[in-house]
Parts: sequence; structure tokens; C-alpha cells
Amino acid sequence: MSSAFERKKSAGQTLGRQFSLALIMFHQSVADKLGLNLTDYKVLGVIGDGVTAGKIAEMTGFASGMVTAVVDRLEKKNFVYRDKDAKDRRKVVIKLHADKVASEIAPLFQSFGQAMEMLFSQYSDEELALLETFMRDCIDVFQKETLKMRGRSH
Repeated sequence: MSSAFERKKSAGQTLGRQFSLALIMFHQSVADKLGLNLTDYKVLGVIGDGVTAGKIAEMTGFASGMVTAVVDRLEKKNFVYRDKDAKDRRKVVIKLHADKVASEIAPLFQSFGQAMEMLFSQYSDEELALLETFMRDCIDVFQKETLKMRGRSH
């Protein structure tokens, strides 16, 4: 292998670790501000406009009991509520309390959003397209590797 390849590989690993740590620490700080553990906070992002407990389990890989515990904790803190599915009244959909999200979560991302806008404004449309492709490819790798670790292939 060439030394240039080794340098790129080493730089990529170092940047990957630094990026991962910075991302985790940012989200841990948000979770702390909200009085949530990191898992419960990240499940809020899975819930979006409403989702069943089964879908949360599918997306996270959590057992149904863990999903129930997470939703119970989020419901106790008034971040989510359980609602009947409009199409199938036997199903329960977990939904976000939009007012709580707007008043407590959104303000925590205001500065971050502004900083990211400034960062993106420094790149050309072509560079942004390349970054978007790279990020989508990274997401694909993460999802496939996650499935491998869980013993499921994609």
C-alpha cells in the first residue's frame, strides 16, 4: 500500500473518531438540558410525526419492553403521548407534544442551526452535492453495519 493511502486511511480514522465523539457529546448535552438520558432523547427523533411502538423497535433494534419503558419515561416528562391510530383504532401511535418540542427542544438548536448555515454557505453547490453524497453513503454504511451487528443482513 502506498504511503498516501495510509495517510488518508489514518486521517479518515482520526476524523471519524473526532466527528463521532463531537456528535455524541453535542447530543448528550442536549439530552442533559432536557433532563433525558441519551437513548430517550434520540428516540424523540425517531418518533417524528407519530409512530407505533413496533416501528420504534424496528428502527432502534430495542426489545418491545425497552421501547415501552422509553415511551413511559418520555410520556412522564410530557414529551410524548399515546394516541389511537386514525385508520386502525386497535393501534397506538406515539406522538410528540408539538408545543413542548417548540418551547424546549427547538431553542437548543437555534445557535447550532445558525452555525451550520454559516458553514454550508462557504461551499459551492457542487461541493455541497459531493458532501451530501458522502453523508448519504456514510448513512448507508452505518445502517448496513448496524444490521450486521444485530445479525441481520440488508
